[in-house]
Amino acid sequence: MLVAVLMIFVVFSFTGVAVLNVSYLSVATSAETVNNIKLQYATESSINEALWLINTGVDSLVNSDVDGIATVWDASLNILSVNVDKFQMETEILLDLSDDTHFDRGIAAEEAVTLDGYDPGLEEDNQVRGGFNFLPEADLQYFLDNATTVHTNSWKVWSNNTFPDGIHVFTGNFIALSDIRITSGTLVFTGHNVSFWGDNEITAPAGDTTSTYPAVIFTNPDQDFDIYSQNGSETIVGAIYCKGNINIQNGNISGPVIGRNVTLNNHFNLLDAEHGDRYRWTKGFGNRSDYDWPKQIGRWKTNKWGKKHTA
Repeated sequence: MLVAVLMIFVVFSFTGVAVLNVSYLSVATSAETVNNIKLQYATESSINEALWLINTGVDSLVNSDVDGIATVWDASLNILSVNVDKFQMETEILLDLSDDTHFDRGIAAEEAVTLDGYDPGLEEDNQVRGGFNFLPEADLQYFLDNATTVHTNSWKVWSNNTFPDGIHVFTGNFIALSDIRITSGTLVFTGHNVSFWGDNEITAPAGDTTSTYPAVIFTNPDQDFDIYSQNGSETIVGAIYCKGNINIQNGNISGPVIGRNVTLNNHFNLLDAEHGDRYRWTKGFGNRSDYDWPKQIGRWKTNKWGKKHTA
């Protein structure tokens, strides 16, 4: 009987030790989990703050090392590194924040893009973006200096014309182009009340490996542009830029389409997959480096994340 009691006592002792050990491990694991969550929040908050600083002020303002959180911006590589050393844990995240420009998007707007439930059918890399808060500036002098012809007429319709290759600048108001053709050119309009009728075919010059040419440009902020063709066969290959608003109805366009506001009013597939060479820096808008482009997270890499080893 005594032996049985002693055995029961030994069993309970081992059980008690095991329970205490499990309890300790549970508490330790729980504490580590809490610290891991704290670390995650601190890291995410630091990244959000750094992105806000980069997109609203001088990029170098993001560089700091305060209270265990170090952020460093490498402008040459467009890499943001965030290191958090807190809560007995440490992490380091590297984020690729390559510039996001209007010319990288199938549809881009200073203010808003309205799809009204329609899908433009864009490739993943060329998805719609509104809210850039600015438009790139068309350099009118560049187009005038390199123009094939400057058309000064107002109250005029060009109908069934084939324009010679090159840059054509139109400075008049109340003009229209109907069923015109240009196989390697750019049309620039500085006036207001400009309309496209019928089915026009406009193809911009191809450019080179680093840049391309725009197809149609409207520099007057009071000029809106309706992409609407009579038979649905209008074709514009090259960037379309308008300081005013753009309404897309039908036709065939490569993109990018860039305006103050852009509205899609019908099911419309942009031909971005077939014309990927048009999605690069576009001539006539200065240099890419002239702008403080909004940064976005392209790729990210976790270099370090875990509990610190203490002596």
